[in-house]
Amino acid sequence: MKAVVLAAALLLASAAHAQTTIETAAQATGNIAAPLGLELGKTRCARITQGPNHVRAGKAAWAGGDAIEIRSLDRFNLPGLTRVIVNCDAQDTVALVTLTFERTAFEDTRNKLDKRYEVKRKTDAHAENGYAEWLATNGSIEMLHAKEGRQFTVAYWGKGAKARYFAYNGGAASAPAVKAKAADKTPASAPAVKQPAAL
Repeated sequence: MKAVVLAAALLLASAAHAQTTIETAAQATGNIAAPLGLELGKTRCARITQGPNHVRAGKAAWAGGDAIEIRSLDRFNLPGLTRVIVNCDAQDTVALVTLTFERTAFEDTRNKLDKRYEVKRKTDAHAENGYAEWLATNGSIEMLHAKEGRQFTVAYWGKGAKARYFAYNGGAASAPAVKAKAADKTPASAPAVKQPAAL
């Protein structure tokens, strides 16, 4: 009888441990930043330079690679999304993704980010220029907007990318999205995204 009770207790303990392991893995996965399916610091930019709706937008000199604009935005199912720029590093991996939205999508976007990532800094409602920040396992996310602006930007930084950006600019406060607007408009492309993208 003792053996049966002991075996049952071991089974319960083993099941509880397995459940905890599954939940921990799920939390870690949920905290990995992969805007539009492009995992920061991991996704190869070669994957997104194929197809008619992706164009080179010059060089992301601070990162060491290309800047790519994604133009087919409706497939991402993100209300209010108006522009996407991907900055690649010298190893051809995604270092920064900036997403520009219409102001009408502000609350929805912020709520999605609050649910998915750890909040580091909340937006100050009275600030002239709003700023909020979230932490991810593989980088950080920030939201920037002018108080009366018609649009706002969400920037996904790979680990170490933000420091490289500001070091390259000597501490200048120019916006990352502006840096990506170079003149080169050579057509490129990418495979279609099958799933709606999560923030």
